[in-house]
Amino acid sequence: IGLAGAGAFLLIPFVILLTILMLLVFVGKPYIVHGQSMLATLHDGDRVFVVPYRGNTTPDRDDVVVLKDIAGSPEMLIKRVVAITGDRVTIEDGYVVVNGTYRHRSTNRHVPVPYTQLVPDGDVFVMGDNEAHSFDSRTFGPVPGSKVVGKALLIFWPPGDWKKL
Repeated sequence: IGLAGAGAFLLIPFVILLTILMLLVFVGKPYIVHGQSMLATLHDGDRVFVVPYRGNTTPDRDDVVVLKDIAGSPEMLIKRVVAITGDRVTIEDGYVVVNGTYRHRSTNRHVPVPYTQLVPDGDVFVMGDNEAHSFDSRTFGPVPGSKVVGKALLIFWPPGDWKKL
């Protein structure tokens, strides 16, 4: 390898690092999942790549989102959006129903405490997929859009858990 070839060889790691930095700064960030509230979708220790909602985009039902500054939690939370602005969430007969039709994806398929909530303008209602072991909107109420960090797109670590969310 000549001197020019060695320079190109050294340039490759620089380009890779610069690409990773650009992704983190302009596209999204990695987050580590803590706890069991999103089982079986996410496991404790999974790493997810999260992108912020940009422009006029907002969370939609079934998005997996990262939340910040939630009262009662010293760390960020990751939950599934069950309902959006104007939706009525009803928990009765053990099932989570939104607007009479949509059923929340659940691990337990049974929520024992009856509940009803109309989601205010600009807020989302979130729950963990393992709702029997989830600190979520049933406890802290609907979440203002300003507390939604972004949407989790994929699990990238560990390799055996890799999948699009």
